[in-house]
Formats: sequence, C-alpha cells, structure tokens
Amino acid sequence: MANDRIAVSTWSLHGHLGPLYGTTLNERGEHEFAVRSEQPEDLSLFAFPRFIKERYGVSKAELCQMHFRSSDKSYLDELRGRLAEAAVTVVNVPIDVGNISQLDEQARREDLENIKKWMDVAAYIGSPCARVNSGHQPEGQEDIAVTIDSYKELADHAEKLGIRILLENHGGISSDPENILRLVEGVGSDWFRLCPDFGNFPEEIRYRALEMMFPYAVMVHAKTYEFDQNGNESRYDFGRCMEIALSSGYDGPFSVEFEGPGDQYEGVGKTVQLLRRYL
Repeated sequence: MANDRIAVSTWSLHGHLGPLYGTTLNERGEHEFAVRSEQPEDLSLFAFPRFIKERYGVSKAELCQMHFRSSDKSYLDELRGRLAEAAVTVVNVPIDVGNISQLDEQARREDLENIKKWMDVAAYIGSPCARVNSGHQPEGQEDIAVTIDSYKELADHAEKLGIRILLENHGGISSDPENILRLVEGVGSDWFRLCPDFGNFPEEIRYRALEMMFPYAVMVHAKTYEFDQNGNESRYDFGRCMEIALSSGYDGPFSVEFEGPGDQYEGVGKTVQLLRRYL
C-alpha cells in the first residue's frame, strides 16, 4: 500500500509547531535547550502523530530534533505513548546540532557527544535512523578526513544502538556528490547510509547527483515547493526524481518535506497526493 512508504516530516509544518531548539551539553553531559527561532504553535509535537494519521492517512513520521523541547525520559515516554496511540512509527530523526567537520578538535568532540545523545533519543523512540549533517569547513581548508573520522565514530555508536546514521545532501561538504561518495567509501560501514533530498542539489547536477546517491539510500526527502494546476511540483522534475529512486531498487520511505511559500497544511496534503501517484 502506498501509505506504507509515505512519511511526513515535522519540518513541513515548522510554521505551526512552535519554537525551533538547539542544544549544547552542560557540565554533566546533559542537553541544554535554547530557542533558535520563534515560530507560531497551533500543533504540538505530541499531537503530530495523530494529526498526520487523521488528516493525511499517513502512518509514518519524521521527527526533527529541533522540535523536541526536552530529551528527558519522561518527555520521550510521553512521545512514545502518543506514537503508539496513533499507530504511527518514526522513520528518521534529523539532527541539526553541531559541526562534525570543524577543525577545532575540542569543539568537534563536544559536538559529537551532543549528537550521540540525540542518536540515543532516536533509538529510544524507535527510529531506525538519525540524519547528521556533514558540516562545513573554511574555504581553502577542506579536509574531508576529519568528516570521515566523525562519521566513523557516529557509525560505531549507531551500530551499538541498532540504528543507522544518515548523510543528506544538505549544504557544506555534502553539496558535492563526489564528496558524498568519498564519505561513503571512507567510512566503509553498513551503519552509515544516505538520505537523498530531491530539492537540495542545484538543477544542473540534480539528477546525476541523485543517481549517484541512490545505491546507498535508506531514506528519502521528497521535497516540494510549489504546485501547478495539475498538482505537479513546478520548480523541478519531481517525476524524474521518483523514476531515479524507483529504478534504483530503493524500497524505503519517502518523507514529505514541504518548503514552499504557501499554506503548509495544504502543501503537505498536495505532496502526499503527488507521492501516491507514483507509489
């Protein structure tokens, strides 16, 4: 059934889910939360699973770290309960803290520990994956070996947790698909895999770059922006991206990431309908 492969990311509704949070670690090695960006809230993270099930008929969720208000056990237990009540499963937790490629070793070490604690959260709520960005380095000082070392460490932690760590084409070092393949080869672990995003490459390399990523994909961000009168994505060839995915043998979830200027609730609905044409 098509619905079994469609997920909705909290990022698609970030204009309704309240503040976006970042974390650092305190002296006890616990998460300290700080608001990165104020956003309106008419939907809570706890209400999200039931909402996507009832409004869109979708039973998979991608829960972004930046929408968590706590990583305490009581908070996570409440979230697990809400997921179970709605019969919704988590497919991925995108983690947007730290810079695993930074050249300052002490700062990188702190960021890796921060990320590992979020990986622990992902595993605790039943997610099979956690996405960690490749990060960035100063221009002219690129050293991909640093990034490989970071992902190796995170892949080792992922293996202990029984989850996979994912790299998305999401700016910085991952802007170049050749770098992405170097990272896959350099890390050399089945616990390190890819999350192709349809929208994040520039048009001139989009389709070739996605073809390079899909042999290693276990998660997809089906990004949309705007729709024409027929309900098709109007900024790029969504159908061609789906053909690349399906012809590669990819059989995992497609997570809706609506990033358009229009109404987010409607944008998610249109993206779900678009995906159902292909699945």
